[in-house]
Amino acid sequence: MIVASLLGRRTTRVIAAAGGACLAGAMVVRAGSLIALGTMSLVGIGFLILLVHACDEERPGDTHDHRLLRWTLAAFAAHLVFSLLVSSTADSVRFFGGDAVTYHEYAKLVLAHWNDGAPMPNLPDGKEGFYYLLAGLYWVFGAHQTAGLAVNAALAAALIPVTTDSTRRLFGPPAARYIAPLLLLLPGLFVWTSQLLKEAPILLFIAVAVNCVIRLTERLTMGRILLFAVATALLLSFRGHVGFFIAGGLLAGLILGRRQLISGVATGVVVSAMLVIVVLAGGVGESGFDTVTEASFEQANNTRQGLAQGTGSGFDEGVDISTSRNALSYLPVGLVNFFFGPFPWRVSGSRQLVALPDTLVWWWLLPSLWAGYKGSIRLIGRRTLVLILPTLIASFVLALVISNFGTVVREREQVVVLLAPLIALGLTTKAAEREARRLAAIPGTPVSAPR
Repeated sequence: MIVASLLGRRTTRVIAAAGGACLAGAMVVRAGSLIALGTMSLVGIGFLILLVHACDEERPGDTHDHRLLRWTLAAFAAHLVFSLLVSSTADSVRFFGGDAVTYHEYAKLVLAHWNDGAPMPNLPDGKEGFYYLLAGLYWVFGAHQTAGLAVNAALAAALIPVTTDSTRRLFGPPAARYIAPLLLLLPGLFVWTSQLLKEAPILLFIAVAVNCVIRLTERLTMGRILLFAVATALLLSFRGHVGFFIAGGLLAGLILGRRQLISGVATGVVVSAMLVIVVLAGGVGESGFDTVTEASFEQANNTRQGLAQGTGSGFDEGVDISTSRNALSYLPVGLVNFFFGPFPWRVSGSRQLVALPDTLVWWWLLPSLWAGYKGSIRLIGRRTLVLILPTLIASFVLALVISNFGTVVREREQVVVLLAPLIALGLTTKAAEREARRLAAIPGTPVSAPR
């Protein structure tokens, strides 16, 4: 009304019509991208609602169901909005995650091979899964990145209900309540899963595999075995070297985490057999399995040297891990760099500054991780190995191979997802201790020791 009175009704109508025409034109030009975004967003929301319900199937009517759903949908919206902002300009894509351009272009080449018989691009073994995922979306909607961004936002948000369920099964509802804010607000975890990168599906596959193993320590069912095998096989096709060693750690944790060692060994044999069937007979993750089993220390050293050179964030460029003896001697130093880097005094350039908040938050959480580990040993005993063994094995491998702090902050998120239940338990323990101290300061108030 105010605008109409200042400009006149006729002028206002002309401006509104012109603006509407421009908006309509933009929608026509971007119609395919908007359709892809809208369709996959609706599919993603439906998937998340079903997933939250599935994770809460054993707790019907619990008031926490609605809280978990709100956090999950809020995470989906946050991831999607941030990813659309980053993808809006080429400069921001290159600044936050230039690999997105490579994934997009190679997915288009795969699509051209499917549709027109063009030569198949040479995809890296054990890492081809994400290219096929994008190519499949492009086959349905056309080569619109918005479809991939919506899928990644849903997969990133799915971490919340899956990891919440794992934490609740191990440590109870109080610790599980910390998972949603922890996974949503960790800087690195949020940034890397909110782009056209493969971090979101990789982290979800890890979380699903962990959840299946935790459930298998409770009760053996064929559905849980099959889901573990599928999630692990997919992980082998997205990031083969990580998938192989995390799978080994989880199987070891499953064997040692059962109440009776004999039943644990039998369970481990059955689960391993199913995984072999899915990988070798089904072909899912076979290239990743072959790549890891055929790898050598010399190849690992070549990978390390390639990561260290040609970037401003490389470290320990002269280290040689081409033999088992050299690798073992460097391992303690590599673990320090992997777990605590990048150190603030070694950060240079604006791109590396992005990793600094993630490192500082990680340092702040380490005391809670230690408190959670001690509390876990007290509460669930050997079942803690389900989280600890895959963490240690994956960390050993990554600490040897990675020699670039930019890669460290991305690869470390895989360990963070494994350790999130322990961090949540530590945060719960510290909160209980603070409450006990507060009550102790009130005269005449009986205080019970925190559990």
